[in-house]
Amino acid sequence: MLQHHLLIAFRNRRRHKGSFFINLVGLSTGLACAFLIYLWVTDEKSFDKFHQKDEQLFQVMERSKEAGNIIIHEATQGPLAAAMMKDLPEVETAVPVLSLQKEGFYAQMRNGQKGVRSSGIFADKPFFTTFSFPLLHGNPKQVLQDKNGIVISEALAKSLFGSPEAAIGKTIEWEIIGSGKNAVVSGVFAALPANNSLQFDFVMSYDLLMSELVPNFQQWWNEGPATYLVLKPGTDVEKFNSKITNFLKAYHKESNFTLFVRPYSSAYLYGHYENGKQAGGRIDYVRLFSVVALFILLIACINFMNLSTARASRRLKEVGVKKVMGSSRKALIFQFLSEAVLIAFLSLFVAIFLVVALLPVFNQVTGKEIDILVTPELIGLLLGITFITGLFSGSYPAFYLSGFNPIAVLKGKVRNSMGELLARKGLVVFQFVVSLVLIIAVLVIHQQVDYVQSKHLGYNKDNVISFDKEGAIGQNTEAFMMELRRTPGVEGASGVQQSIVQAKGSLGASTYGIDWPGKTEKDIVDFMVRAVDYDFLETMGIQVKEGRSFSQEFGDEKTKLIFNEAAIKAMGLKTPVGTNLKMWGEDRQVIGVVKDFHVTSLHEKIEPMVFYYSQKNSSVIVARLENGKEKQALQKVEALYKKFNPGHVFNYTFLDDSYQAQYVSEQRISMLSQYFAGLAILISCLGLFGLAAFNAEVRTKEIGIRKVLGASVENVVLLLSKDFLRLILLADGIV
Repeated sequence: MLQHHLLIAFRNRRRHKGSFFINLVGLSTGLACAFLIYLWVTDEKSFDKFHQKDEQLFQVMERSKEAGNIIIHEATQGPLAAAMMKDLPEVETAVPVLSLQKEGFYAQMRNGQKGVRSSGIFADKPFFTTFSFPLLHGNPKQVLQDKNGIVISEALAKSLFGSPEAAIGKTIEWEIIGSGKNAVVSGVFAALPANNSLQFDFVMSYDLLMSELVPNFQQWWNEGPATYLVLKPGTDVEKFNSKITNFLKAYHKESNFTLFVRPYSSAYLYGHYENGKQAGGRIDYVRLFSVVALFILLIACINFMNLSTARASRRLKEVGVKKVMGSSRKALIFQFLSEAVLIAFLSLFVAIFLVVALLPVFNQVTGKEIDILVTPELIGLLLGITFITGLFSGSYPAFYLSGFNPIAVLKGKVRNSMGELLARKGLVVFQFVVSLVLIIAVLVIHQQVDYVQSKHLGYNKDNVISFDKEGAIGQNTEAFMMELRRTPGVEGASGVQQSIVQAKGSLGASTYGIDWPGKTEKDIVDFMVRAVDYDFLETMGIQVKEGRSFSQEFGDEKTKLIFNEAAIKAMGLKTPVGTNLKMWGEDRQVIGVVKDFHVTSLHEKIEPMVFYYSQKNSSVIVARLENGKEKQALQKVEALYKKFNPGHVFNYTFLDDSYQAQYVSEQRISMLSQYFAGLAILISCLGLFGLAAFNAEVRTKEIGIRKVLGASVENVVLLLSKDFLRLILLADGIV
């Protein structure tokens, strides 16, 4: 019987090639879109899940109450990991990690005259036994035992030494923020997985960071590294969180931080907090595109339903004869459902071909490295979704066609019922409502991205380059800056402690150590701190609201401070300029207030900020190039850089590129939404085209008579289109 049904289905498809093609294209496109979105969602949900200890791996987070709001911090105290390992029996392993890239710093790695700019981390000894980053060479338990050891990536090993094997035991000269030393390569790790959020080119010893580079991290009042814990199996996380809430009080009584842990692999999707509570993150995009996939598939199914019910009149005699010959309604339903499932599986094969062909382009758009791994789970999912799609798309036509009265059919008394017409029109309206909603969503996302790109940030980011103060420039900064400012094509130059564009989730250098007149115990404010050189505000185009900027004309500026508006508001100062206060226990004076400007992304509020003058601590050089002469100016700046740093590579970034990098995810989401919304609209229009073509076919004689009686082409087009235009306008009105 099934073979008989399939044969009839094949004959019907061959007889009605147009509607078959429309159904095939619609369903295959819908399935391909759903498959691509499934691959994207699966990849998003797999981030950081590859670690063997994933279920036991947690990150320690800090919570503080500031200006009436609860703020969540990823940075923790330097000795915290060791203290938790010692005091808490639930902790199997504790690892502190400081990411240079997240703080806006890079390192110069050199092998003789060959240098490479790299990003890296400082991590404690159990790092490679806690996280599952595979080592090509070296013992995971020993590679970080030596304070002067370094573990480098396979790519960095090839760049500096030619091969990973040749790198082991070799010496690398490194320089970070003006500090430099030699390190011996103790291990080489393989390329990091694409679905990993912790990116680095090298790993250096945490002991080196604490003892030589940033000794202040040994103090409990300071924050910086992230702390990761492996909890023993069976640990009740809620009870553990209750236990560690006031853990810091035992080591720092004045601390206003409380602690809690979150699963390490949850940070990628659930990293956004509002007033101390988890409030989404990238999981919102995952949910959004899951819904989009469902709607696209639904639109494709509706196309099938509409075309099948519209063409029901062509199969009335077949249904009537079969019923007269004794066929039951169940048998007819099975026949029509099997036809729909057959088309769905044919569409699946076309969809798989489309996905394979489009996957490289899809990866380029999404910035991912997705591969199709054929697993029993994937095969089962595809077959299951396709089968359900076939049943759903064929359900209404099957029940509709099988319900005809055989006597009425054979006598030719069956006409399209009002219920059928209303149902078909309702489905068309639903299709276009969904399509219009997607169009509006795409326009909103596009406007948001456009707003991000065009909004004035409070400073001028155009034509500004930044590069690290490295090598001899760090020892002879004043001479370099003097020549840089005189370089043709350079309109202004200065120095700053860290990049003015800060990574998400990081304030960079910050402090609670400012005491101002009228401050109470409840006034807890975390100020972003930036050491700057002369002319920084002028170079960046930051507007001074009150007072003045740092200037050599006023002599020693080391005791002077400049705040932004957010900081003045947080302190409640009415007449800030001239106010005397203390920072880090030393007397300071406010000489200026600048208008608020964005350092972090527009997703985050503007934080209180304070500038102090220090050429020594200004580790990043910024220079504004003359508009239209950027290329010539860059060549001259590079020549000057190499004059002071012979053999060094001149690595620079344009500030607007750094700014745009903060919104790569949003730009990709915007592009994806445009593609999928376009496909949804295409599928809807394809179904409407099929209905219109069938309508024209049914009314061929009527059209002929009208033309003979003098109707123009425009009259005929209007006649055939007005019903569909009403439906589209109705959908537009609903939206």
